[in-house]
Amino acid sequence: MVADDAQSGLYDGFEAYRTVTDADYRNLLTSGAIVPDTNVFLNLYRYNERTRNDLFAVLRGFGDRLWVPRQVMIEFWRNRETVLLDPRDTDKTAKQMAGHREDAISTFRSWANRVGLPGRRINELEAVLSKAFSVVIDGVGELADSDASQFASDTGKDPVLAGLEPILKGRVGQGLDEDAYKQALEEAKRRAERKRPPGYKDVGRPGDYLIWAETLREAKLRGLDVLIVTGDVKEDWWRQEHGQQRGPRPELAEEMRSFAGTRLFMLRPESLLRHARDILRVEVRDESVQDIERVSEAENGGWTTEAVGQFLARLTHEGWTAQEQAIRIAALRGGFVEREIVYSLGGYAEDRSLRGFTRPINRITREFRAQGIVPESAIDILVTEYGTKPDLPAGWTSGFTVPDVLVPLIRELHRDWRTRGLLEPDPDRLAIALEEFRGLGHDVDETARETDEYGRPQWRCRRCGSEFFLAGSGDRWVSPTGQAPCSRAEAS
Repeated sequence: MVADDAQSGLYDGFEAYRTVTDADYRNLLTSGAIVPDTNVFLNLYRYNERTRNDLFAVLRGFGDRLWVPRQVMIEFWRNRETVLLDPRDTDKTAKQMAGHREDAISTFRSWANRVGLPGRRINELEAVLSKAFSVVIDGVGELADSDASQFASDTGKDPVLAGLEPILKGRVGQGLDEDAYKQALEEAKRRAERKRPPGYKDVGRPGDYLIWAETLREAKLRGLDVLIVTGDVKEDWWRQEHGQQRGPRPELAEEMRSFAGTRLFMLRPESLLRHARDILRVEVRDESVQDIERVSEAENGGWTTEAVGQFLARLTHEGWTAQEQAIRIAALRGGFVEREIVYSLGGYAEDRSLRGFTRPINRITREFRAQGIVPESAIDILVTEYGTKPDLPAGWTSGFTVPDVLVPLIRELHRDWRTRGLLEPDPDRLAIALEEFRGLGHDVDETARETDEYGRPQWRCRRCGSEFFLAGSGDRWVSPTGQAPCSRAEAS
């Protein structure tokens, strides 16, 4: 018979599922250890001055209970200057708006020519359109942080560092010793392979696990419950329910309990400010909470890896396989997929303009916003690009772009991608593809099969290096160079 003291109850081993109460938060913020993640500090450069000051006041209110893993500081200094290049993405946004202006003008001209609009009227409306874009672009430029470059070159002029220095004095951990560090690197690798949290979402980057290992040791040393404050929303930290973060992963909460004998909690920065305002009696403006929420939503364009995965699955479920694969291939190729590849994916006739190709993508995006899966500010996943190729009719797309911030999320999904592109190719279809590829002058050996970084089989021309793979409707062959002939066929 098992002894009574060995019995467990409803929440024993399942503490992560218990709803956190106001009393829990009060005990945590007044008696627990507060551990900020790297993004909490880096995002200080993206907040306005009053928001920064409110967050500084909250961090000061924790006193010696504020503790920062050394790995967090390593990552902060490693990434600080990159953030300072364009902390508010104003330069990037202005350039994107300028590109959209050219697209809008091109679309307008195409329409005006089709309906026979008089030249004078065309010039008048085009001037209005161009001026409207210029006003917005100039307004964006006015919000650029012109002092950011000075902060990068002179730490003495950086207000973020000036605010953090007294707050963090004596509150940054010493890090792991050499033996413990080596063991942690090995454990991070094992966890990534077994998809055990945290850190398996960042394959090849052990930073998350190093932070976790330091935090476990500090929690055991202090014997305190731990609150990790992070803007990271990846599933290897959070327990996700219907796209919402409900608390730490149960595995992490159990590991904290087993190793240190304490409880683990997690909050996003905006939630920390709300609770600290009520519990610590620190003055925090509503505008500061909204500013932090705005920055949080802007990261990754308002999307998470999980939301993107749901989105792609929805496209496939509805039968929009060409759109789904266009998004994936664009991300793999740095963010852009040419019209030639899209034609191959969908098996479209060459006289098709691709107008309406993004219609199901835009519809599902609107539904995701309405359902709260992504915020209202979430950006579009695939954007139509209009080129000026001489052989392209006016108003026809040259290809499609996945925004830069979404490329890493989609590539992350590809590490586990198991779709038609990864299946053993049909021999008959491969034979036809090889014949067509060779017909363009390419010299390719059927037996010289390669595998890309995601395990997808591909074949390469021995002359020019162009490769192709099988994907899309009817397993058509697809090449990043489209249907272009071998560039070195004549020279050979």
